[in-house]
Amino acid sequence: MKTSSAEDVRKLYEDSADSYDKMMDSEINLPVYEDILTRLAEKISGLQGAVIDTSCGSGHMLYQYHKRYDPMRPLIGIDLSPKMVAISRKKLGKNTKIFAADMRELDDIPAESSAAVISFFALHHLEPKEIGVALKEWCRVLRPKGQLNIATWEGSGPIDYGDESDVVALRYSQQEVTELVEKNGFKIDRLVVKPDAEIPMNAIYLEGTKQ
Repeated sequence: MKTSSAEDVRKLYEDSADSYDKMMDSEINLPVYEDILTRLAEKISGLQGAVIDTSCGSGHMLYQYHKRYDPMRPLIGIDLSPKMVAISRKKLGKNTKIFAADMRELDDIPAESSAAVISFFALHHLEPKEIGVALKEWCRVLRPKGQLNIATWEGSGPIDYGDESDVVALRYSQQEVTELVEKNGFKIDRLVVKPDAEIPMNAIYLEGTKQ
């Protein structure tokens, strides 16, 4: 099944940017995010370079990392939606370079310049081949031993948005995600599948290291 175009996905998040921002005000305080960001900060404590959020949305992940863990670390935020970018810029101010772009094309970021790449709940908008393209690009911008943190929806087949949207997005099995990550330059350090408290789906949380 073919996923919706980048333009359709951009429109989805343009239309929902304000409500998404409000939702994340409480969502970001869930233990799962604290656990992930705490481990990330520990792993890259001796590694120079930026933390890149390749689907930064309203900027909550980067803001939380900056506020709680490492106020001196350079941060980069990327999102398809200009409205999400504007919200993130307002939230993070001068601490972060944020721009509208496709997570598969990080042309403005030099090779081996960054310490970590984050991608939370965005890969479902890509088909398997495109996920491979994104992972190769993330591997390119990471320093040796750089960290990868992914969250994506687990399962098979399309995601049912109900009346909310007719955008086509796909769930991926644990095996599919594992194979894609390992095939494109990363060693998996941790992978867990957890049910989502608000949505009747499971989420994959993966942490990896650039080989």
